[in-house]
Amino acid sequence: MKKGKEFIFPENVDMKFGIWKDYTLKDFGVIGLSALIGLAFVGIPPYGLIFVAIKLFVVILAMTCVMAILTIKPVKTRKNIRVRDYLRIRNKYSKGQKLYYLAPKKRDR
Repeated sequence: MKKGKEFIFPENVDMKFGIWKDYTLKDFGVIGLSALIGLAFVGIPPYGLIFVAIKLFVVILAMTCVMAILTIKPVKTRKNIRVRDYLRIRNKYSKGQKLYYLAPKKRDR
């Protein structure tokens, strides 16, 4: 019997459009929004040198966390699964209904 045309889709296919080093347009939007929030945080008073240094430290720490969440891929074999997708799937599974099967009762004869 003649086989038809076969279509093979690799596991790492992703529908998102990567712009630069696996960052998508949405990722750049998240980075830009967090940077704007950080600049607004640094721009509010007080303006003393120590206060500005503390604010910059907090903003740099927050930006590092945002970049880590966008970059880390928790499943080594699947490069298209990111941390936020992984956490969303785990949260959805933990909130979903589970099926439990009970063992049948043993009858004494």
